[in-house]
Amino acid sequence: MILTRYVLKEHIAPFFAALFVTTFLFVINFLVDVLDKVLSKGIPAQIVLEIFALNVVWMVGLAVPMSVLAATLMTFGRFSADREITAMQAAGISPLSLMRPVLIFSALIMTLLIVFNNWLLPEANYRSAMLMQSISRKKPHAMIDEGKLINQFPGIQLWVTRIDNKNAMLYGIRIFEIGGSYPRVVTADSASMEYVDMGATLMLHLKSGENHFVDPKDPERYFRIRFANQDFAVQNVDARFERTDAKSRGSREMPIEMMMQALEESKINMQKLTEEFTPLVWKNAPDVRCTLDVPQKTVGMVKREEDEVLTQINRMEIRREGFYRQIAQYEVEIHKKISTAVACVIFALIGAPLGIIAKRGGIGPGTVYSLGFFTIYWVCLIGGENLATRLIISPEISMWACNALIGTIGLFLTWRVAKR
Repeated sequence: MILTRYVLKEHIAPFFAALFVTTFLFVINFLVDVLDKVLSKGIPAQIVLEIFALNVVWMVGLAVPMSVLAATLMTFGRFSADREITAMQAAGISPLSLMRPVLIFSALIMTLLIVFNNWLLPEANYRSAMLMQSISRKKPHAMIDEGKLINQFPGIQLWVTRIDNKNAMLYGIRIFEIGGSYPRVVTADSASMEYVDMGATLMLHLKSGENHFVDPKDPERYFRIRFANQDFAVQNVDARFERTDAKSRGSREMPIEMMMQALEESKINMQKLTEEFTPLVWKNAPDVRCTLDVPQKTVGMVKREEDEVLTQINRMEIRREGFYRQIAQYEVEIHKKISTAVACVIFALIGAPLGIIAKRGGIGPGTVYSLGFFTIYWVCLIGGENLATRLIISPEISMWACNALIGTIGLFLTWRVAKR
């Protein structure tokens, strides 16, 4: 019991120190990236503080597993550097006995983080998204960034390659209208901006561009229309700050229970789509007869019927793929909420033997090692998420493979340290 209290005393203080440092690093990045845009809009101070508070939630969610790793590295690194590991082994105390309190503490953090990820984090993400959408309506041009896809404008997505803030000019513009069955794409070399309708509409004066769109009645007809000058209106823009609310939520704004319901609805809709299209395809399937005396007119009719059936099949496959991607996105988020929390125990499992081997304590080395290690972990997690949403690998593998790999390495290193 005395040993357990001693290990926890040495571990908890570095945990909170690492949590403060890592959260502070996220805060600095957030201040540079977002708050300068918000402050330029003349938003009241309490709204700015609310934005900051809502975004601190996801920062803490990321910082907790990293802090567990850093604290474990610092604690056992100090034990090893001060020869306390050697002294305890001489007294018959194995490194596994020292690791037990840390693993129990990490399991407690894991449980709390699962609850945090499932309830507090989605709600904060939802409120932050609604608040940022309200702010983007006040001065929407301030939300336009170079080299980023902008989704804040209703019904469109915007890409800008370069911005000349001095002359209020945009260069390399791509506009995607996503309201209809087939998106319309507008490209332009440059554009100037102007507010009209008492600030309710943002007008983009496009120059030297093209319109690309598909005829909704005949998807095989594709149009490309060039223009020298064209105006594009971004509707429903308001210069006043007003809070907005949305009934629909994204996958990162839902708890697991809500995502499970959405997941079942997507599966039901996909089944209905299959039941709707399959009889239609078979009903319109041409009866092709292999005969030498088929009139040319009949051959042309059969060809048109075949093309119609293929078009219907392609439409069904496109919609089915959309449902598959939606289902994969929900499953990825469900597994991510749990796997990132389980990473606390995994990081404690690998941090203890690494700290003993490294023989370096202190917040500096522990934070540096944990940042590097967690960066690799997070890159693997994001890469797995992208592969899963592109239907290349399953959501389970994408979210748990990294945990399995790191856990295996941690078990091996723990065995080596215990054997030594």
